[in-house]
Amino acid sequence: MSERTAEPQTVLLRRGEVHSPADPFATAMVVEAGHVAWVGSEGAADAFADGVDEVVDLDGALVTPAFTDAHVHTTSTGLALTGLDLSDAPSLEAALARVREFAAARPGDR
Repeated sequence: MSERTAEPQTVLLRRGEVHSPADPFATAMVVEAGHVAWVGSEGAADAFADGVDEVVDLDGALVTPAFTDAHVHTTSTGLALTGLDLSDAPSLEAALARVREFAAARPGDR
């Protein structure tokens, strides 16, 4: 019979994009015994680094913790990939021009 090694009990995931309504700019999280224990910034993650069993470098990957509603992630990702970002439009006129251009380029979507 082979011996099974114990799974890490506390894991720090860092350098990623952590989807969290509580902290929209989160880049790190700690998982303890399979449960999300903390979500926050890379700088704050340093305080946890010495006390964890494993550190995972996410290399920019997106993490969607289990305590969020999963169907929203699919919708948000789809909109981000196919939608129109007006966040940097300098004026209402510029935003409306972008909407017209976006709609004209997709006549089959009406």
